[in-house]
Amino acid sequence: MCNGRTLPAWQARTLTLLQEIPEVEISLLIIPDVSNSSSKLRKMLGDPKHLLWNLYNKVYIQRRSAASRPVDLSSELGQVRELRCRTLPVGRFGERLTDDDIATIGNLDLDVVIRFAFGILKGPILDVARYGVWSFHHGDERDYRGQPPGFWEMVDGQSTLGTILQRITERLDGGTVLHRGRFRVTSHSYRRTRDEAFMGAVEFPAIAVRRILSGDTSTVTAPPSQTDSPLRRSPGNALMVRFLLRQMGAFFRSQWNGLARASKWTIGVIDQPISDLIEASPDRIDWVKERGAGRYLADPFPDPSGKTGYVLVEDYDHSTHRGVISAVDLAGDGTVRVVIDAGVHASYPFLFENEGWMYCVPETFQAEETRLYRTKSFPDNWELVATILPKMRILDPTIFEHQNRWWLLCTMDGAGANTKLYAFHAEAPLGPWEPHLLNPIKTDISSSRPGGVPFVHNGDLYRPAQDSSDSYGGAVTINRVDLLTPIAFVEEEVRRIRPPASGKYPAGIHTLSGVGAITVVDGRRDLFVFSSFRRELAGRIRHLIPGK
Repeated sequence: MCNGRTLPAWQARTLTLLQEIPEVEISLLIIPDVSNSSSKLRKMLGDPKHLLWNLYNKVYIQRRSAASRPVDLSSELGQVRELRCRTLPVGRFGERLTDDDIATIGNLDLDVVIRFAFGILKGPILDVARYGVWSFHHGDERDYRGQPPGFWEMVDGQSTLGTILQRITERLDGGTVLHRGRFRVTSHSYRRTRDEAFMGAVEFPAIAVRRILSGDTSTVTAPPSQTDSPLRRSPGNALMVRFLLRQMGAFFRSQWNGLARASKWTIGVIDQPISDLIEASPDRIDWVKERGAGRYLADPFPDPSGKTGYVLVEDYDHSTHRGVISAVDLAGDGTVRVVIDAGVHASYPFLFENEGWMYCVPETFQAEETRLYRTKSFPDNWELVATILPKMRILDPTIFEHQNRWWLLCTMDGAGANTKLYAFHAEAPLGPWEPHLLNPIKTDISSSRPGGVPFVHNGDLYRPAQDSSDSYGGAVTINRVDLLTPIAFVEEEVRRIRPPASGKYPAGIHTLSGVGAITVVDGRRDLFVFSSFRRELAGRIRHLIPGK
């Protein structure tokens, strides 16, 4: 159900991803047959009470939005039949298709109808396809219903914006939820917030279809949402003035912070097993001395054998904007020495053991490959033994064994780096690695990106993940993994660990790794770092110079 063969970019991308599934065929374009009696100016201005919103949305947002950019799919949909449908009013806001059009659609024996057009649908159209009519709602229906998408979350000062794909029912925003996601709100830009949610959810229908093709129809037959949250409507003029002024202030703050503030991380030790943190925040964190004015240590991973007091860390230099992998002697004098220089930025030196060997799989996304190193004498003398998943810009690769299969969890640079969790599986760490059927298996800014070593407690698998909903690396979420197979994934958030507000590092924490009776962690504070300031300033000046 769409307005023609030229669609907004987010809708076009949704259809493209569906068409990449061999079993999917687009059989019909259901297009509204509407008269164009109202003038363009009248449509743009709308109700005078909402004049500012209408101008802001249609003149600025719709024209500048990456998600709304028109994409012509005439060649891709050239052979697809069109059906232009009139609708009849139902109640005050609803509409239904005519019986003749319903009969025509029904004769095609469709599996799914995807709704990108029409209004609030009622009647037989909701059941004409085997699995119903699917529609996006860019908002968490449990808290935000109605329109505009993402606006009221920003007004309320929320840090995240929910998005769902639902099977529509007769109740507005009360459909059966097929897939959920959560995205970060950019406080100084409604356009970016909206684009993040619209473009970030384009995989949802393809994921739902792949789930059905695997034999799992539980989501399409689940009970509908019982939300009773209030229905939101377009903002009035006075609210729009306040909203725009607040966005302007947030924009200037973000520009200043981006230029004059830099992250300073260090690592710390918690004298408790990581399983204790499922129930309570750490009692105490003993921080390692900072590296120096323009450097920091982050992403600590301890010796998984527990035989030494060494941890491997990202050793980052603000002046070069590059990290190397260093070893820190926590049991000795705390000395730091470089052990792996990948030639590109390296971080997140994830460690694991297999068949008597110690492996390190750091993040090296700039090389567009994930490198697997091995050592005979930890923490030194690493040798490159394999590259896995080439041509992929993998972030925070996390490799572990679960139920007699090896798993690699990660996010991707340029593809929801802090939001979308991807999974790959193999019979052995060297591969070959196969993608999970439902990739990305999770879309959630608050609990997707890996943030440490998965661990087992009382028979359950737990996975630390980064929570970047307030800022990058702002907290760690511990998730309990209830189901992980090549065709299914279910996990539940059980605890969020935030940095101590009164401590030296109140701005963030994004890695949590345990071995034996101790847990290592990192902490962030934001401050002025001259080398970072100089690099940022030079970059912005180059951006302003024509031809640069």
